[in-house]
Amino acid sequence: MTEPGALDVLIVDLQGNLRGKRIPVSQQNKAMDGGVRLPLSTQLLDIWGDDCDHITQKALSQGDPDGVCIPHPPTLKQVPWRTHDKQVIASLHSLDGSPSFADSRLRLHELDNRLQQRGLTAVVAVELEFYVLDRSTQTTGIPTPPGELTIAGDVKALQLYDLRVRDRLEPLIDRIEHYARALDIPITTSLMEFGPGQVEINLAHRTTALQAADDAVMFKRLVDRAAYDQGFATTFMAKPYTDAAGSGMHTHVSLIDEASQSVFDRSDTLLHACGGILKRLPEMLAVFAPHLNSWRRLQPDSFAPTRLDWGHEHRGVSVRIPETAGPGARLEQRVAGADANPYLVLTLLLAAIIEGLDDAVPPAIAELQPGDTPCADHFTHDWVHAIDTMAQSNFVANSLGADFATIYTELKRHEARTLMAQVSDVDWRTYLTQL
Repeated sequence: MTEPGALDVLIVDLQGNLRGKRIPVSQQNKAMDGGVRLPLSTQLLDIWGDDCDHITQKALSQGDPDGVCIPHPPTLKQVPWRTHDKQVIASLHSLDGSPSFADSRLRLHELDNRLQQRGLTAVVAVELEFYVLDRSTQTTGIPTPPGELTIAGDVKALQLYDLRVRDRLEPLIDRIEHYARALDIPITTSLMEFGPGQVEINLAHRTTALQAADDAVMFKRLVDRAAYDQGFATTFMAKPYTDAAGSGMHTHVSLIDEASQSVFDRSDTLLHACGGILKRLPEMLAVFAPHLNSWRRLQPDSFAPTRLDWGHEHRGVSVRIPETAGPGARLEQRVAGADANPYLVLTLLLAAIIEGLDDAVPPAIAELQPGDTPCADHFTHDWVHAIDTMAQSNFVANSLGADFATIYTELKRHEARTLMAQVSDVDWRTYLTQL
């Protein structure tokens, strides 16, 4: 008879996807003591799951050596969709005990430590948008809104804040919330966004950036499972429909001192942090928008930000400041897509904030107020240019580690070359009979 119960030991790869091993739950103590191994190359997979040894030189060319999975005990939870099973998030270390340079989770842990050395703690909340799809999408490969969302007329009609659509998805959202509660992932708000079947679910603030990023990747995992259980599919792809809104990963950040007081409260510190982000945003774009499809979301005249701007209560800017006083004083980064690796996004975001605090320089442009016409410089709309800019950035190399930054940009160049060489149906529709 098969032994009841299993433990999923999970690590995060370069793309922000979860990989791991499933072992008998009877071996939990062994796993928690570092007894589970995975190849170090597991964290350097491209978007297709290839270890790309010809680029990284970290897989078969070195014998594809193992690393040790070091679990993070607070993430050990019962899996709500498999009642006898558990899961835990781990970081990957070399066999000699040194942290893997390729572990994006460890990069963020280092940034949390840098802040703590300054007597500061980042309080972070993540807002994730995603699309609910008809199950047929998994076989056709074409995103299709669920038929249940036909309320009045075209199922693809705009559905922003439409509670009738919310009601049609109530069983799914209830299941998502049930799974989240079971995994101690705090959900604050859920709402329907612009696109057909587009949902936004906000996660509560966490007192470390690492915990907020852990929540984000585990949230993606549970959303996928909840959709499967309810007969749907979901995607965190940045732009699944040409004529509908893209999906973002907005992050709210505040800083508190050792007395648990906000350092952004009625001070210039918030403006200095904002200035640091805008200064380094062009160098961070290849992480905030990591795929070709990401850039279909970040286009001029879209609802997504496309300029190096900031403002109070203005949702068209790259850095929004919802509150400037009291414990709620914070900034919101609105550029990153739902397809981005949350550990890398938060690592670079916090590094830019630290630099902004050190430079003590507010944004060079005036804030954008509601009703103002955007006039700041556009950031690039070219994926390859963003990759090249990141590759040349000392700021990114210092924040993520030079080896990690080099391999990240080389894998992204590989992804770009592969996709841009493909002749698609768009080419055929546009050029075949016209030329």
